[in-house]
Parts: sequence; structure tokens; C-alpha cells
Amino acid sequence: MGSDTILLFLSCIWLALPLPVLAQASGILVVDLDRAYEISKFGLSMRDAFNIDNQLVTDENVTILNALKEEELQLTEDRTTLSPEDFAIAAANFDTKVQEIRRLRLQKIRQVDERFKRLKLFFFQRIDPFFDVVMREFNATAILEKGSVVRSIAAIDITDLLVERVDQAFLASSENTGSDPKN
Repeated sequence: MGSDTILLFLSCIWLALPLPVLAQASGILVVDLDRAYEISKFGLSMRDAFNIDNQLVTDENVTILNALKEEELQLTEDRTTLSPEDFAIAAANFDTKVQEIRRLRLQKIRQVDERFKRLKLFFFQRIDPFFDVVMREFNATAILEKGSVVRSIAAIDITDLLVERVDQAFLASSENTGSDPKN
């Protein structure tokens, strides 16, 4: 056998091996954490719950804005019946009220933004135990984040397997608690 034939033969054997065998043989696994967060049902349910809560904040903002518009219109109408001094006091009180509401709403929006930023971190914390299980299953010594890997073979990428395991556990947990997986 020539060296080209041996290389071709070894390449065919390498490609014919099932993916888990390749991952087990390498001792190193790769995972795309962002992709896992984006495609898993668990990550989706977290984002859906956040969006529902965020919509409530948006609805509150609209309600408050509409109430302030009505109050401003009433103040404009009252201007014709109020003395200049009384109108100035009413306008100053309205302005103070608007400034306080704005301050509180901006604080609430910052809290919502911070909560959104923490969603992904919370997801990663919740799926952490799955890494140990997968590492033992594949007899791996390390799991690297795909973004920090210069090059690897697809066979050591466990992202789809991780998503499958997380979703199975998440759905089982949702069924046990009787809750809708999207909430």
C-alpha cells in the first residue's frame, strides 16, 4: 500500500466513526454557548417570560404618558380660569410631577435592561451541571467555548447534544411542575 492509499484509508475510517466516538477520542469538547442560548427551548422560554414582563412595563409607560397628556390638557384649559400666580404654581407642580415620573420610569427601564443582560448569565449558570455529565459521558478533559477555538472538527462540538439535554430536563421539569414551558 502506498502512503496516499493509507492516508485515504485512514481518512475514510476517521469519517466513518460516529461523532461521539470522535469526541471521546479527542478528550476535548467544544460548545457554542450563544447558539445554545438562542436555540434551546429553555433559553427561548426565559426570553419569552422576559418579553411578557417587558411588555407590562411598556404598557405602564403608555398609561402614564396618556394620563400626563390628559393632565396637561386640563392644565391648559384651566389656564383661562386661573390667575397667573395660581397657574404658575399649578404648572410648576405639574413639571415637578413629570420630572419625578421620568426619573422613576428611567430607573425602571434601567432595571429591565439589567435584567435582560443577566438572562444569558442565568441560563449559563442553570445549564452548568450538564457540562459535568457530558464530560463524564465522553471521558473529556476539557470543554472549550467555540468562540475561543481557532479550529476544530465538528465531531467534538457538543452544542446540539447540550441543547437536547437541557431541553429534555427543562421540559421534564415543566411537566412535573405543571407549568407551561414558555412561562
